[in-house]
Amino acid sequence: MVLVASVQSAFAYISGIAIQTEKNSSFQVYINGQLRTSQPKSFVRIKSKPGLYHVMVKVLNPNDKEWYVLRKDVRVTKGYEFYYKVDFSKGKRPVLQLVRRYPVYSHYFLNPGLYNKHPVS
Repeated sequence: MVLVASVQSAFAYISGIAIQTEKNSSFQVYINGQLRTSQPKSFVRIKSKPGLYHVMVKVLNPNDKEWYVLRKDVRVTKGYEFYYKVDFSKGKRPVLQLVRRYPVYSHYFLNPGLYNKHPVS
């Protein structure tokens, strides 16, 4: 029983969503109606399973100091992290744009101290 739970937990989070905004702005993220960030931040990374997610971002626009609600349906595929950025334009509503998708690596590849060591000759 413990072995099955450990194997499922190892493969449970194999995708992700990352959202970023400008440093002088903050936002809160709701996924499928649940609040994921209790404190407003400027960068959020959320691990997830593959599937369709309804993302709602409540963001403070630094240009006019008003809160906006951005909604987007995001389809997350296995093995990738989808990187979104909130784009602010003067006189327009903010927009949530897909910047890029990155492959999700193991913790070994995310820690540069583990694989950047070179032998001294």
